[in-house]
Amino acid sequence: MNREAPQEMQEKLRSAYHARWEAVETARAQELAAMTEERARQIIESLGAAEGWRERPDWSGLVEQQAIFHKGQRR
Repeated sequence: MNREAPQEMQEKLRSAYHARWEAVETARAQELAAMTEERARQIIESLGAAEGWRERPDWSGLVEQQAIFHKGQRR
């Protein structure tokens, strides 16, 4: 049975993780490069944040998030 030192095993796992991460990043970059303006618009619209969704346009996103959270707790 081949027993590797913990340090060697950690390094192998780290290398494998980085290789997978690079593959994912490469695929994402290729998808973005190939994306059309129309497809980008479709994705943005599918996110559910319709125009005029802010309760108060002068608030920051964090303030709005906290207000929504506190509304939910009161119910």
